[in-house]
Amino acid sequence: MKEQTIRYGSREIGFSLPRGRLVRRLEPEFPHAMSSAAEILAGALKQPLGSKTLVDIASGKKSAAILIPGKARLAGTREYVPALVSELKKAGLAAHDITIFLADGTHEQHLESDVAALLGEELVTRIRCLGHDCRKEEEVVELGTTRFGTPVLINRQVLDSEVKVLTGRIVPHYFAGFSGGRKALIPGVAGFRTILANHRLTLDRQRGIHPAVGLCSLADNPVHLDMLEGARMAKPDFCLNTLLSSDHQMIGAVAGDFEIAHEEGCRLAAQSLRLTLAEPVDVLVTSAGGLPYDCNFMQALKTVFNVQDIVRPGGAILWMAECPQGINPGFLGWAAIQSDNELEEAVRAKYSLTGHNSIMLRQLIRKADVSLCSALPREVVAKLGLHPVSSLQEGLRWVLEKFEGDFTYAVVPYANVMCAKRAE
Repeated sequence: MKEQTIRYGSREIGFSLPRGRLVRRLEPEFPHAMSSAAEILAGALKQPLGSKTLVDIASGKKSAAILIPGKARLAGTREYVPALVSELKKAGLAAHDITIFLADGTHEQHLESDVAALLGEELVTRIRCLGHDCRKEEEVVELGTTRFGTPVLINRQVLDSEVKVLTGRIVPHYFAGFSGGRKALIPGVAGFRTILANHRLTLDRQRGIHPAVGLCSLADNPVHLDMLEGARMAKPDFCLNTLLSSDHQMIGAVAGDFEIAHEEGCRLAAQSLRLTLAEPVDVLVTSAGGLPYDCNFMQALKTVFNVQDIVRPGGAILWMAECPQGINPGFLGWAAIQSDNELEEAVRAKYSLTGHNSIMLRQLIRKADVSLCSALPREVVAKLGLHPVSSLQEGLRWVLEKFEGDFTYAVVPYANVMCAKRAE
């Protein structure tokens, strides 16, 4: 039996199953990059989609903001931020006219070492880098309300910048459809009330999750459409989004108008990151892809949400996610509600950012048995309705005990940055 590998935290672990039939190992299927990151970026910036070049846009302007994702979302910032800074300098802006904003929504604030890791030691000595605290109302300006009822609050200093550049990596996203584009603004540098109202749109008006909310889904997706409407109010000037391989090599980039370029980037991402199986499998062995994707439970949840469709009802999922930074206690509060109907009512009555995730998790464990290998306490994992295991080998024994005879299985080692679906 050929040995498989899977990432867990900072380690790569090998394994094999003594029985069972491997249907497929699903990994991102990017074409081989024929150019260097510098060449890819230069090409995208030279021929932007739906807009003038960044040099033309920034010429005569006095300030610029570059919005980048934080440490939990690797995007190629070390390569593309210097390229953007260079373009802005060609337009006549000095280093002190440019500010880099960590557009990280509700996520933890960054240390100086985190910023240096994202941008490189040399760049952070020349360009001002600022964090964003979504809970500080004095730092945001309200621009209006979307047709979905979301108040649009955006970082004041970003809005004050004459040139606003959105950046990020495009991958499938389990409720926004895709990352990238408008997400740099909402939730990136939005106020907490904006983020809460937007994410609540994952819920259908009647029950459960809205039918248009999901992986690679943009048409009629209220979360995406709400983000888009709010982002337009902030009037971003330019967008640069990247496509990375599973080992974080840049294999593509799109630039230009924040809607047009993002749409093209999503099309390209879907070609390589939306994989299909003809028939569902009995067992799925999957991982977030290691750090930073399994840094905590919230981030690691994308693993199972992104690939659950290829497991048959009554099947099993062995989920590898170290979660060294722990779990938001809000998950345990929702998990303590045993009745599915009561959980629905409670989430809608007192919505929080763990609310829709908890409904999604409840739906998953009603469909399949899920075992989580993590650094979380076993009793915490059990309270979530998951089977706790302390090692990959213990998890494999759990699989073999569940299926005494033959079974089919798939391995998805980078589930946080792709999606797996049954073929239509």
